[in-house]
Amino acid sequence: MHFLLPSLLLTALLTGCASQTPNAAQTTKATAEQPATAGPVIVFRKTPCFGTCPHYEASIYADGRVSYEGFKYAPVEGKRELKMTIETVNNILAEARAARFTELPEKYGAGISDLPSTSLTITPAAGPAKTVTVEGQAPVELQNLLSYVQKQVEESLGASATR
Repeated sequence: MHFLLPSLLLTALLTGCASQTPNAAQTTKATAEQPATAGPVIVFRKTPCFGTCPHYEASIYADGRVSYEGFKYAPVEGKRELKMTIETVNNILAEARAARFTELPEKYGAGISDLPSTSLTITPAAGPAKTVTVEGQAPVELQNLLSYVQKQVEESLGASATR
């Protein structure tokens, strides 16, 4: 009988420790330490026209992921998940800084409804996102930047940037 009481106490102690659940503070701390999914740092869009202009959008993330969706006359139609090197992403961002992208006007346009547009959104690490849309003529530095981004996106697709 004197062995029964210690055995019951030991059993109660072991089962009490095994079923311990974390409190709310522990759960919140673990969740808060998990990194949030960051949005794209670059978004490149080409809009349609009344003719055969390519229409697509590519969202480029800092880690090199590219979410692409091609519409009519795009180099590749449909949704694709692509990969670009981090070095390429950094080169695009460096080219944007060199072109003084954040200082550019938001729109370069001719006001003609049939013209396709190309827009580029850059979200710097510190600061708000900036979008510049071009319909027609733009400064050479901006045209070069847009051509470079288009070339990198289309190379990621395995398509030629000759459009």
